[in-house]
Amino acid sequence: MPSEDLFATLRSGLTPFLGLGLRLEPEPAPGVVLGAPFDGGVINRPGARMGPWALRAASLGLGRTPMPLRLQGPEETGRGMAALDWVDGGNIPTGPFGLKEALDAVDQTVSAWARQGARTLILGGDHLMTLGALRAHARIHGPLGLLHLDAHPDAAAPGPWGEVHHGSWVRLAVQEGLIDPRRSVQIGLRAPRHDSEELVFLADAGMHMWTPWDLRDGHLASQLQGDIARVGRGPSYLSLDLDVLDPAFCPAVAEPVPAGLTVMEVYSLLRPTHRWPAPWVGADVMELAPTLSGAEESARVGAHLALQLLA
Repeated sequence: MPSEDLFATLRSGLTPFLGLGLRLEPEPAPGVVLGAPFDGGVINRPGARMGPWALRAASLGLGRTPMPLRLQGPEETGRGMAALDWVDGGNIPTGPFGLKEALDAVDQTVSAWARQGARTLILGGDHLMTLGALRAHARIHGPLGLLHLDAHPDAAAPGPWGEVHHGSWVRLAVQEGLIDPRRSVQIGLRAPRHDSEELVFLADAGMHMWTPWDLRDGHLASQLQGDIARVGRGPSYLSLDLDVLDPAFCPAVAEPVPAGLTVMEVYSLLRPTHRWPAPWVGADVMELAPTLSGAEESARVGAHLALQLLA
């Protein structure tokens, strides 16, 4: 049966994520959902600035307690998952244009909530905004482990325009010492590159990288589990670009790439994070572009994945 919170949300005309309480000023909370309505770092197919609204709308009516992935067997039988006690902090005032100003706004807003003890989940918005969140959390916790699900490595050197963009934030995070590459893993990489420089840079830094083909190789299963477990041995950040999914599941993204992961595969990758010794301090779901074809279906998938992150 729908909860009283759902009816309260419908009466208010507001759509905070999952019907959570709306708190526009930082306050003590277990965690906060924040929108980052910015896509000035997108090279091709903009529209992600509308992502936070679409993800919130898609969450309307979803239960806050995810169904356990298994109801039979010793691991899950009889175990429930607690209802969420997070709040929705509204949108970060990124503005539509300046990159530096948008990154600073994300940094300042995430910092303000983190100082209140809140973990943060950002609804994007383009992936460059992750850099602002990493700056905020690393200032508090030191270099973070990173679990990064994406079709792209996002470690491009500055391009001919001389600007950072949504495909360069990982390089900057490494160079600024925001993440510990030895405790970082990228999964789903498959997009064609202009050259191999990005992969060389990441390999030299110590990053662990996985393609969908690696992921599906049963001989590598224990190695994958070890890589994911290593991320959670200290403060960490989890970043989910929706283009990690095959376009059959989530087409409304800036850079869809064939041969991606299934929704169930992403669920399976998120599941071990629930048992990390040190829970992640920040996470995000990025690059939904609801102005593009398949927007409603893509937003629904994104909302379900965000709920899995909060489980």
